Amino acid sequence: MRGLAVAIVLAFSGAALAQADMKATAPQKMMSPEEAQKMHACQKQAADQNIKMDDRAKFVMDCMTKS
Repeated sequence: MRGLAVAIVLAFSGAALAQADMKATAPQKMMSPEEAQKMHACQKQAADQNIKMDDRAKFVMDCMTKS
């Protein structure tokens, strides 16, 4: 679970994270396909809800830990 938290924090460490064509970072490459798909869906949901960047990492973390 801690590795997932680190991956989320690293995934949100740039201003360009909303770009769909962004190259994968090393932690994202280590995620399973299911985790990567879920993270992408959670990021899209955060963007659709216009969640500010300061709150977005927590939102995505909460989203990904839901069953």
